[in-house]
Amino acid sequence: MTDFKRRDIEDTIWSVLTSFALEEEEEKCDKTRYFLVNKGGAFISGGVENMARAEVVCACIEAAFACNLEDFKVKISDEAIFNLLVLCGFENILILDGDIKNGFCLYSDETVFARGNFEKEKTTANIDIYALLKICKNEGGNISKSLVYAECGAEGAAYDICYNLRVNGCIIEMYTKDGDIKSAEEYAKKEGHSALVRCFADGTVEIKDLVKDEITKTTVSEFLGYYEDENGCDCHDHEHHDCDCGHHH
Repeated sequence: MTDFKRRDIEDTIWSVLTSFALEEEEEKCDKTRYFLVNKGGAFISGGVENMARAEVVCACIEAAFACNLEDFKVKISDEAIFNLLVLCGFENILILDGDIKNGFCLYSDETVFARGNFEKEKTTANIDIYALLKICKNEGGNISKSLVYAECGAEGAAYDICYNLRVNGCIIEMYTKDGDIKSAEEYAKKEGHSALVRCFADGTVEIKDLVKDEITKTTVSEFLGYYEDENGCDCHDHEHHDCDCGHHH
């Protein structure tokens, strides 16, 4: 496993959890909805209401999907939460199992990569990044990856772009180091990224093709929308072909 793949999965999970409006934990506090991603895994904490518990399970499931995990199941002990997850559209991967003591586990084959507990005080879950890496598909090969950079005030839009591109099959890294767009571009070229996506606070986006040295300007709404360009290309359907709309897979 390369260090990049581990970091990419960490960043993917971080983006997914952000999309669930969970707050990153910087120090020990009394927050009831937060998460912490580190080199070994991701820790998620939620409330005790059924919906909050279902959201914690959903976050783990969405993180697995975003990391391109193709075949996994979720065993869960609580029927009420099971029914809420069915309403979320996860019925095909759910198993109601009374042997799971007051919680849930996500697994593929015999490898458990996430498990959680429904405690009296709070709901907690852990995603084992190393276990997830071992069972993720499509490892190796020439992977086209893109870097997302957020100007001040554009962090939310950047997180949305990261999440939406990942669940559509893109390999995305969020630029979290110090420095301006020049530093981000130098980093992107050094790490072998094919594109640099620059987000602005006013909702505009610039996609720089680092191979062709070309810039495409658009907006967050257009970037994330299902639309066709003048060539008839659906910009969320790039899995099987190349196009010139600025999205890179």
